[in-house]
Amino acid sequence: MFSGLFSSIFGGITYGLILSLMAAGLSLIYGIMKNVNTSHGAFYLIGGFLAYLFYALHLPPIINLILVVLSTFFIGIGALYLVIPKKLWVTLDPDEQNIVMITFLALATVTEYIVLLIFGGASVSIPSIFYGNVKILGNVYLTAQITFSSFLSLAVFILLYLILYKSKFGKGIRAYSQNRELALAVGINEFIIVIFTFGLGVSLAALSGSLLGSIFSINSASGWDELVIAFVIVTFGGIGNVFGSLIGGLVYGLVYSIVLYYYPSYAFVAVLLIIYLILLIKPSGILGKVYERV
Repeated sequence: MFSGLFSSIFGGITYGLILSLMAAGLSLIYGIMKNVNTSHGAFYLIGGFLAYLFYALHLPPIINLILVVLSTFFIGIGALYLVIPKKLWVTLDPDEQNIVMITFLALATVTEYIVLLIFGGASVSIPSIFYGNVKILGNVYLTAQITFSSFLSLAVFILLYLILYKSKFGKGIRAYSQNRELALAVGINEFIIVIFTFGLGVSLAALSGSLLGSIFSINSASGWDELVIAFVIVTFGGIGNVFGSLIGGLVYGLVYSIVLYYYPSYAFVAVLLIIYLILLIKPSGILGKVYERV
């Protein structure tokens, strides 16, 4: 009994970690552009199917993941150029934000139907990078793919920390997020900051899609449920705070897996209830601050 529970918990933590990547990208984009990327789930979908296509080329699995991230980075920048007028990339006007949100939503819908036309509606499984099981403790085992996905997700968050807090460019991103006018006054390049942040954010969603697609499966309708969960995680962790998304994802995965093990029908409801109670105490989220967005 306990081995099953522990397996479920470790699996839930992995699930939360991978979704944290997607949520972190969503939070990062909002922190810079002040726009909600409602097409974020579409890039999750793109990442999953790109991984599926690259595997068919018989490339090394790690190279596949790198190609997924790089490809989505440039696809995301191209999509931003094509569908959003440059003057709306960064805006605080509610009407303009609504226009951007609806346009991104249209982009997501179009992406879904393009994938449906190319691949059909059937689910596909992305082959695992690693096979076999890994002993965690006692009789608790996890698949090697789940274990790898956990460590890779943590490694990506470490890399994000180094980029945002230890590099000159990352400090520019944070400065721009906190005070756009002052950042522009000292010479920070707004164009570079915005396109890099958007590309990086959607790449995190794509990586999340490729990893979860190798654990579960993916189809043309994938990404919508994950987008909702990412919104929940971002709100819980603190809107605009990348590392709040990490904490939010871990809490989500842990609570969801425990409740799912005992009461499967109430798992998502239980997560929402706990997050609601915490937000009553701290409305800005766990790491959310009024003036700090990244």
